Amino acid sequence: MKGASTFALLLFFTLKLNVVLTANILSFFTVSPESHRIIKSTLLRELVARGHSVTVVSPIAEEPLPNYEQIIVNDTLEAIKVFGRKTCDHNSFIRYIWNVVYAICKSVLQNSKIQKLINSEDRHYDLIILEAYFSDCFLAFSKKFNAPIIKVSLHSGSPWMYDSIGNPTELSHVPDPHLDFTHKMTFTQKFYYLPNINFLMRKYINNSENFPSLWELEAETTSLVLFNSHFSISYPRPLLPNAIQIGGMHIKPPNKLPQDIQTYLDEAKHGVIYFSIGSILNSAYFPEPIKKALFEAFSKLKEKVLWKWEIESLPGKPNNVKIGKWLPQADILAHPNVRVFMSHGGQMSTLEAIDRGVPMIGIPFFGDQFVNVGRATAAGIGVTLEFRNISAESVTWALREVLDNPKYRENMQKLSRIFRDQPLPPLEQAVFWTEYVIRHKGAPHMRSAALDLTWYQYYLLDVISLLVLTVIFIITVIVIICKRLLHFLITVHRVKTSPKKFN
Repeated sequence: MKGASTFALLLFFTLKLNVVLTANILSFFTVSPESHRIIKSTLLRELVARGHSVTVVSPIAEEPLPNYEQIIVNDTLEAIKVFGRKTCDHNSFIRYIWNVVYAICKSVLQNSKIQKLINSEDRHYDLIILEAYFSDCFLAFSKKFNAPIIKVSLHSGSPWMYDSIGNPTELSHVPDPHLDFTHKMTFTQKFYYLPNINFLMRKYINNSENFPSLWELEAETTSLVLFNSHFSISYPRPLLPNAIQIGGMHIKPPNKLPQDIQTYLDEAKHGVIYFSIGSILNSAYFPEPIKKALFEAFSKLKEKVLWKWEIESLPGKPNNVKIGKWLPQADILAHPNVRVFMSHGGQMSTLEAIDRGVPMIGIPFFGDQFVNVGRATAAGIGVTLEFRNISAESVTWALREVLDNPKYRENMQKLSRIFRDQPLPPLEQAVFWTEYVIRHKGAPHMRSAALDLTWYQYYLLDVISLLVLTVIFIITVIVIICKRLLHFLITVHRVKTSPKKFN
């Protein structure tokens, strides 16, 4: 009887604990290329597996899952597709961002499904998860549902992402992953982006005059940021307790490859070069001179080439080239015959290459890719190939350099061991900290007091100004005293040395 009572008590507390830890989560991933979708899906589906209920707003429908409600807003997809067809340089990417993000926010917020969500009275959410990149207009849902925010950054993070939680931005020794893009964004934020996003939030979510501005919302509601990075592959930097690195969260043990790819890799006795430029860009729209240069360089190789090519055919391709519209990249990189990864240098591709220990040839196009590829080159795990300078000769040089010089594979294998040496798998860390924020109602104890300071207080300019004024005052007083003392001494000296007059 005593045993039964103990069991019942344990069962009661277990159920009670589950009730406490089970949460309703709302998530927005509206700018969602395929690679970004993988990060989102990995985290959210794991949260569902832990017993949480998730509602996700996304342009891409996924396989249905119990307690995984999908609100599909697919009118944002065409902007991403157009970008992939038309963009092959950094400046085009910047123009794309400012032309499209506002339109995406507007189209999502005025969507009838989202309006129904905004006007709902019976919905309750304990947490909101946003993609850190240009999901600012959805911060207002934190006020609507009185729920804390967790942001997911798909790379090591830009200064404004760290600013949102008051984390120090060490630009003196930690480069911004977007280089000059950040400075352009700062200017545009002040005079275009922020006012327009504020307008959208007030128009579609809350038109109250007292509704906070975007900056105020971000500082007030952002509880945690998950960064898809790791100190072993980025620049070491100070981090607050609510800035969590979960680089490689999406990487799983290798799965079985499709039979045609498995056979192709197995039969490559000289090895394989895997070539992919990610899910946003489209190599099928490369200029003809670039295609011809790649064809010529590949045709001279004894190695085989597996190329992610986004349409059905590739006229004129060399005999040693196999194409595929969508390839299981992480599984391919795990094959021992893959010797080089030709990549755009995106964060997820870089993480997968490091995890699998495959050296890289980086061809950066925009955003953080330049920093990722530059860092890989500096670490000796790959080389850089500039897109505008691609020729048969430059491609051949890059391939032979990485294929024939063993240092690149040795350096990459070493970095892979360091990267994988973690106390917990990245996905476990991401889930733990997500549930930590839920358990502690936004975890306000991790919030930095820096968020409540003005910029001049943050940089101690008020204190420095006071000290400078104090020093100036003291120096001024000393100078005045010295001048008066000197004047007094001179006067006394003159009196003593002047001839006395007798009547």
